[in-house]
Amino acid sequence: MKPKNCNIIHLSEVTSTNKYAKDLFRDGRPDEGSVVLAAFQTAGKGLDKNSWESEPGKNILMSMILYPDFLYVAMQFSLSMSIALGIIDFLEEYLPDEDLKIKWPNDIFVGNKKIGGILINNEIMGNSFEHAIAGIGINVNQEDFGKGLPDAVSLTMITGQQYSVEKLTQRLCSCLRKRYEQMKTSLFNHLRNEYHAKLLGMGEWRQFHYQGKQIDARIMGINEFGKLLLETKNGPIECDLKEITFLF
Repeated sequence: MKPKNCNIIHLSEVTSTNKYAKDLFRDGRPDEGSVVLAAFQTAGKGLDKNSWESEPGKNILMSMILYPDFLYVAMQFSLSMSIALGIIDFLEEYLPDEDLKIKWPNDIFVGNKKIGGILINNEIMGNSFEHAIAGIGINVNQEDFGKGLPDAVSLTMITGQQYSVEKLTQRLCSCLRKRYEQMKTSLFNHLRNEYHAKLLGMGEWRQFHYQGKQIDARIMGINEFGKLLLETKNGPIECDLKEITFLF
């Protein structure tokens, strides 16, 4: 994937950019790095069937098509780390003085407020990637998220400025491409160390909901399969996504 302007498919409205990107494969193999960008999603999705709320035309709602066939399927969380770090790189250009963090496994936070999210759909055949679709939502110009999303924040809310979603999308694509190319040549541990440095709650004692009860634990990082590693007073545990909930 070469560092050039994105091949962007602009849509005024779509059910979800991930679904639209997936449907493109009916007619062939889209170029790697192709982006579906929508002004509005009628059925935008977050992780685990959560919805993604966004005012029309205010935010980045996009999906990028990738072919990470150089990755072992067992190491697919490397792609998630790469995408998350690319978003952090992008946001640091506009929010250089803010505390930008990755909330495992797929949310981007400014302090304790959510500014973005990731949903990656991997298509795997046997032991190889067919393709991946990285869905990304970033709050840009929206200022009112309603009572249902009290912890959401946008670039405009932080800086007081209005932004061109098109220009920001092109810049985001450049940051994502750089991280994607880095992933091809970097050792996993190097990528993971950078991810750990931006991991929300890393090394801090916090409260979580785990296996039906509230526990005190601190995040020690992730393993090579993307599982969250926690230290508790009763010893270490490793968690899959649906096993644990952050209690801020």
